[in-house]
Amino acid sequence: MKDLYKKHLSKVLNTFDRLMNKYQYDEVVLYSGEIKTVHLDDNTYPFKAYFNFKYFAPILDYPNSLIIYKSGEKPKLILFRQEDYWHSQPKDIEGFWIEFFDITYYKDINKIFDNLSTNLSKTAFLGEDTKRFEKLHFKSFNDKKILDFIHFNRSYKSEYEVSSIRKANELASYAHKTAQQSFLDGNSELQSHLKYLEAIAFKENEVPYPNIVAYDENSAILHYMDYSTKKIDSKSFLLDAGASCNGYHSDITRTFVKDGHNEFKALIQAVDKCNLNIISKIKIGMNYEELQEQMHKDVSQILVDFKLMNISYDEIYEQGYSKIFSPTGVGHYLGLQVHDVGNFISDENGSVIERSKEHPYLRLRRDIEASNVFTIEPGVYIIEQLLRPHMGNKKFNWDNINALKPYGGVRIEDNIYVGENQIENLTRPYFKEIDESSNII
Repeated sequence: MKDLYKKHLSKVLNTFDRLMNKYQYDEVVLYSGEIKTVHLDDNTYPFKAYFNFKYFAPILDYPNSLIIYKSGEKPKLILFRQEDYWHSQPKDIEGFWIEFFDITYYKDINKIFDNLSTNLSKTAFLGEDTKRFEKLHFKSFNDKKILDFIHFNRSYKSEYEVSSIRKANELASYAHKTAQQSFLDGNSELQSHLKYLEAIAFKENEVPYPNIVAYDENSAILHYMDYSTKKIDSKSFLLDAGASCNGYHSDITRTFVKDGHNEFKALIQAVDKCNLNIISKIKIGMNYEELQEQMHKDVSQILVDFKLMNISYDEIYEQGYSKIFSPTGVGHYLGLQVHDVGNFISDENGSVIERSKEHPYLRLRRDIEASNVFTIEPGVYIIEQLLRPHMGNKKFNWDNINALKPYGGVRIEDNIYVGENQIENLTRPYFKEIDESSNII
């Protein structure tokens, strides 16, 4: 991992060297961020480090800290750790990567400015919280040109980044299996959520996004996070949950069903087949939106096969009826953020790609290139809000729709790495050993 990280940091520093040369900066300061306090309260929100700060190194729990980089020099890492018996403080950092930084600690937040250069006229500041620094004379605060340059280049993942995402997939896959067993054992949504966290020893604020733990009709709420505490005789379970490694994330969805619900089990298998078919179409140079169209072609066929509509495949696809049952985008970039940056930037200058008029919820419109990592997540849902305007329309088979409605919906989501010579599914290998009889796909 050390050698991979060394190459990764070299790539990061090269990106920053080029942007500083392009926009005439001598130095970049990245701020990790601050702990935010609840309004009129003394409780705080969980700390999340600024994502471009993590781009340099896996430092996740050091608020009020700085990375200072001058072109051609060793990056400086300035870590804040106060003397405080009220609150626990972060431990000394350690790991394979620390030798690549000049590291110092400071303990008085009022001394933070002492770590900065005396002349900031050619220094760029990057970070979520700028209020503390606004009185200083940086050349720019979060210059959009610089951010676009960085975010465009972040879409090309280093081997270290891919390795970290791969490990995050391994962790999440194991936890998925544990949560599935909890569902089969008759536990509540909340209990299955807690079993997931326990399986990988993550605190709730350490997972990359709030877990979607949805039984039955709740699966039709795309971002359902209510975690019912009641034990019910549930039939189906949609779990959208990931894990993190070195600040990089996985984003995996699986749908399960108990024995005896054969029609819905067949629907899960059909969506799984759709997922694999879309992945099989991935080619370097194609536009990602083509995969969105493939999803709607496949979903249109599913609507025919399961007799959810009384019209032909051609009419379903051409009239856009598949969007009622599959309203989401087929996926997005993945990395330091679950919905990673750069989805609508076509070059280092920040040229904008407009959102698709045909698919307004599609999050990624760039051409597929080597070193990209993104998700593929087709789904079929029975969403009452989307179906309501069509009530009474004889093109819809309401008997079959209503029969599937208690199950909510299906989503199958894998994480994909586009290599130079192959497309690697980062998710599926870790599910291979799971017993097929448990209905996990």
